[in-house]
Amino acid sequence: MKLDREMEMLLNEIPLLHHGGLLGGGGDAGADDDADLSLLIHELAAMGVVDGDDEPPAPPAADGLGFPGFIYPTKGDSLVASNPFSIANYCAHMPSLFDPVPFDATGAADGWDIRCSPPPSAPPAATPRARCKSARRKNSAMAASPKKCGAAAAAKPHGESLDDLRGFMYHVARDQHGCRFLQQRLDDGKREVDLIFAGVSRHAAQLMVDPFGNYLMQKLLAVCDAGQRMALVLTLTADPFVLVRISLNVHGTRAVQKLIESLRTREEIRLVVDALRPGFLELIKDPNGNHVVQKCLQSFEADDNKAIFDAASIHCLDIGMQCHGCCVLQRCIARSRGEHREKLVAAIACNGFELAQDAYGNYVVQYVMDLKIPNANSSLAQQFEGKYIHLSMQKFSSNVVEKCLKVFKEADKAKIILELLAMPHLEQLLQHPYANYVIYSALQNSKFQKA
Repeated sequence: MKLDREMEMLLNEIPLLHHGGLLGGGGDAGADDDADLSLLIHELAAMGVVDGDDEPPAPPAADGLGFPGFIYPTKGDSLVASNPFSIANYCAHMPSLFDPVPFDATGAADGWDIRCSPPPSAPPAATPRARCKSARRKNSAMAASPKKCGAAAAAKPHGESLDDLRGFMYHVARDQHGCRFLQQRLDDGKREVDLIFAGVSRHAAQLMVDPFGNYLMQKLLAVCDAGQRMALVLTLTADPFVLVRISLNVHGTRAVQKLIESLRTREEIRLVVDALRPGFLELIKDPNGNHVVQKCLQSFEADDNKAIFDAASIHCLDIGMQCHGCCVLQRCIARSRGEHREKLVAAIACNGFELAQDAYGNYVVQYVMDLKIPNANSSLAQQFEGKYIHLSMQKFSSNVVEKCLKVFKEADKAKIILELLAMPHLEQLLQHPYANYVIYSALQNSKFQKA
C-alpha cells in the first residue's frame, strides 16, 4: 500500500514536471509537446516506472542527471523486489517540486519565466526540429505550415531566389508551391526564363508526367525561344517511345499537346511526328493519347499528318470499332485532302458491313455516307444488298439502313424497299423494336411519299 501511494504521488507530479520544464521541455505550451513527452517517458523508464520504447537495457551506472542506474528486470522477475522505489531516495537526488523557487534577479534580467523555469544553467542543445520551430516563432510574418513552404520561398527577393535554387530546380518544380513560384518567375523576363530552362530542360520527360511539373513545362514551352524549343524537342524525341509514353499519361498528354501547339518549323514537326509514329495505333485508342493525335490533326497540315492517315487507313476496322478510335477516324476524314482522303474513305467502305453492325463503327459508316462520295456509297450499297433485313433487325446497323434510305440514289433506295417488302412476314418488321424505324423511314423517303 505504501508503494502504491508513492507511485500515485509521483504520477501526480508528472504534469508539473512537464509544465515546469524540468525535463527539458521549456515553458512553451504546445510548441514541443512531442519532444517533452519522449523525454518524460525516458526519465520515467530510468526510474523504473515505465519501459522505454527505444532505449536498450543498460548496465547499472549513474546517468548525467545523477540518478543511480536501473537494472532492467527480465521476464518473470518482480520489478518491486528487484529495485524497490522510494520517494525518499528520489527526493535525495532531485529537489521537490513543491519547494519554493528562489527569485533570481539575474535570471529575470535574462528573460526566464520565474514561475516555471529551470535552474539558471546552460540550456540543452537544441535539436534541428526545435531550432526550426523557434525560428518560426521569432518570425511570425513568415510562420507557415509545411504546405506553405513554397509560398514562403516566393517571398524572397527574385534574383536571389532563383540563384539559390541552382541545382535544385527540378525538385522545386515537382512541388505544388515551388512549381507555382517558378511559373510566376517566367513572367519576369528573359534572364529568369533562361535560368529555369537551364535547371529543368534535362528533366523535361519526367516533369511532363508530374502532377505539378507538367504545368511548368506547358508555360515554359509558351515563353521559350526557338533554340530552347528545338532543344526540348531533341531531348524528348531522342527515344521515340519516350514521347509515346508521355502522351499516354494523364498529365503528360496535356504537356505534349502544348508542345504540338508551339511547334513552328517543319523540322520540329517532323521530329515529333516520327517520334509518335511507332505508337499511333495505341495512342488513337487510348483515352489520353487520342487527344495528342487529334491535336496533330488540328495543328499540322495534311502533308505533315500523312503518317497518321496511313495508319488510320491500314487499321481502320480496328480503330473504328473502338470508342476513342471512331472519333479520331472521323477527324482524320475531316482533315485529310486529295489522295489521303480517297484512300481512307475507300478503306472504310471496304469494311462497311462489319463497321455498320458495331456500336461505334456505325457512326463512322454514317459519316462517310453523309459525304455523298459516289464510289464510297456504291461500294457500301453492294455490300449491303441482300442483307438489309438482317441489318434492319439489329440495334446499331438499323441506323445505317435508315441513313441509306436518306442519302443513296433512287435506284439503290428502291432496291432496299423491295427487299423489305419481299419478306414473307412483313408484320414481324412492323412489330420489331428496331426494324419498325426502318419501315417508317422507308415510307418517308419513298418515291410515292414525295409525289
